Amino acid sequence: MSREPLYAARMAYCGPRGIPLSVFLGWAQADQDAALAWVGYEARRCSSCGYHPDEGPRHAHIDVCPGCVSREAAAQDEDAKVRGAHVHMASGTTGECDRCVTTAAANAGR
Repeated sequence: MSREPLYAARMAYCGPRGIPLSVFLGWAQADQDAALAWVGYEARRCSSCGYHPDEGPRHAHIDVCPGCVSREAAAQDEDAKVRGAHVHMASGTTGECDRCVTTAAANAGR
């Protein structure tokens, strides 16, 4: 793909959106040009913080998400350090979660 920059640009737009290339090529030329311009514009955006050099100065705020705090705490647990373990959020409290209640009951018998 790197030898064909136009193909790469088209696929950078179409691929992540699930748009078949044949459908994209059926769009009006102005629409294709706008989509490719958008890809080029967004490619300059920082993937970490979202800053874009054309959007002027920015400053940072700190927000603490209780879900992220909980997930990061769980990630420090010994069980989470096993290769292949994934930490994800579940709805409700641990007392309302069937999996948590079952696990707690099983561990209480140890």
